[in-house]
Amino acid sequence: MAVLRSRPLAAILLAATLLLAGCGSRPQADPNDPLAGTITASGSTALLPLASLAAEIFMEEHLNVTVNVSGGGSYNGLQQVAVGAVDIGNSDIPATGELADVLVEHRVAIAPFVIIVHPENPVDGLTMEQLAGILRGEITNWQEVGGPDLEIVVVSRQQSSGSRATIVEKVLAGEGDISPQALVQDSNGKVVTTVQYTPGAIGYIDASYHRPSKVKALALDGVAYSPDAVLEGRWPIWTYEYMYTKGEPAGLARAFLEFVLSPEFQEEYVAELGFVPITRETAR
Repeated sequence: MAVLRSRPLAAILLAATLLLAGCGSRPQADPNDPLAGTITASGSTALLPLASLAAEIFMEEHLNVTVNVSGGGSYNGLQQVAVGAVDIGNSDIPATGELADVLVEHRVAIAPFVIIVHPENPVDGLTMEQLAGILRGEITNWQEVGGPDLEIVVVSRQQSSGSRATIVEKVLAGEGDISPQALVQDSNGKVVTTVQYTPGAIGYIDASYHRPSKVKALALDGVAYSPDAVLEGRWPIWTYEYMYTKGEPAGLARAFLEFVLSPEFQEEYVAELGFVPITRETAR
């Protein structure tokens, strides 16, 4: 395998952006490269930065290959790969029922989630019980949790989002659902923007989308988020990130998945994007 070149996070994000926009030209392909063709992947927006970067680097190393990556939500990704509309379905949630019978699971990263608030909110942390009450709509003013007299605005994801499913499972623990009064956004990025510009707002995002200059992340039960907190079992909100194939992968899909799971890619880029490398799972 070719040696992966180190690149700063800003360059990583720019490369992923250019890939999604279809910008830039590619050098001449190596006629001796055995890999050629097109791979399509869709689904989880939480996994989108990692999948997009992997696609960009993979195409640099294999110039006869095109990798098209899009979002749409975990449920959509699972449905699309199940019917053969895409080669890989990206998901924050495991396939269940009939989908689990036809899809093959590939765990590619651990995705922590952080709870974010407006940058000027003086509240630094919540208990898990307080967070659950806020998300259900039972706690409606920041004054109730030690903050200012300010209405709480819950910002959530759509029903098809794996991120939402993770929050319902990990925070609400099967008791109730997210408030119907919540502002619903269809991507992590839109949640960040809404919380950034809405006084009193609170939302949840994949840690890879957290920008301290835009929003403030809260501690939970006295624990501040960090990758080590996840690995040590002290951070409660996380999930696996999956890439699913319909049956065992072959050809290009198999080569791409092997690249994503390679120690080189995992250790060089996965952590820098805000995920926990799956290769470190033995530390859990």
